[in-house]
Amino acid sequence: MLTTPRPRRGIRRAGRRPAVAAVAAVGAMCVSVLPAAATQGAPPSQALRAGPTSPAPRQAQAAASAAVGATTPFSVYEAEAGTPAGGAAVRSLTSAPTTQYSSAALEASGHSYVHLDGTGQSVRWTNTTEQPISFLNVRASIPDSASGGGVTGTLNLYVDGVFRQALNLNSRQSWAYEGNGNYNTSDNQNPADGDPRVFWDESHTFVTGSPIPAGATFSLRKDSDNSAPFYDVDSVDVENPPAPLTQPANSISISITSCGAVADDTPTNGAADSRSVDSRAAIQNCIDQASCNCPPAGAPAPRP
Repeated sequence: MLTTPRPRRGIRRAGRRPAVAAVAAVGAMCVSVLPAAATQGAPPSQALRAGPTSPAPRQAQAAASAAVGATTPFSVYEAEAGTPAGGAAVRSLTSAPTTQYSSAALEASGHSYVHLDGTGQSVRWTNTTEQPISFLNVRASIPDSASGGGVTGTLNLYVDGVFRQALNLNSRQSWAYEGNGNYNTSDNQNPADGDPRVFWDESHTFVTGSPIPAGATFSLRKDSDNSAPFYDVDSVDVENPPAPLTQPANSISISITSCGAVADDTPTNGAADSRSVDSRAAIQNCIDQASCNCPPAGAPAPRP
């Protein structure tokens, strides 16, 4: 199974643009034509870009595709490249859209995803990164609520077939509707208007317990305690972040709470936090102290 490091997907909000135009734009980016003089005597990997008549080998084309994009510290596992189980199905965009409206497949990376709508359905991958995985970012979609505004749900993570933890997902920032005169003009969340877009959202978490070792399998599974009617899984970004950096020499350390900010580390899973406090003045206070190297009140003076 192949994992491919690549940048975050710009098609995430493709639903804002006409669907046909989005497909045409993707197709246009895949074609690059060089002048004839540039291809004369060029090796196959360069001549490949001259057009469909070039006899470049398929290996050169694959190498050129792999070289596209930024180098990132994470790897991406596409759901359709994993192993569906329990009746889970891969859903793909098989033909060009016939309207300007979006769809889950159109917005999905690779225009494919795995659909889980029954207990025991799952999608599984093997950790081929050659390093542990301690952090996951799941790009998924769950249904909207009947009145709009989204719902919450959990999806279970398994490592080597053993339950590890429940991942928190929500649809509060997705499912905008373009019908009834709202096409491409707002983030209307009234399901009665129809023609939805922005199906996907991302949820990230550290892996509970020990990291997922190299060579182990990990899977996302809908169990009986996962209450959303369905879960569409587009991809999973995996990473093993390094340890926090140590404080640099000749620097000062100021706690933002010592400057007046109010901490609240209770997760809200996409909802507004009713206990949040405006901390702009506290942040500016910290910046001012750092600028003049002045310690907070009661703190020892920094060494010269």
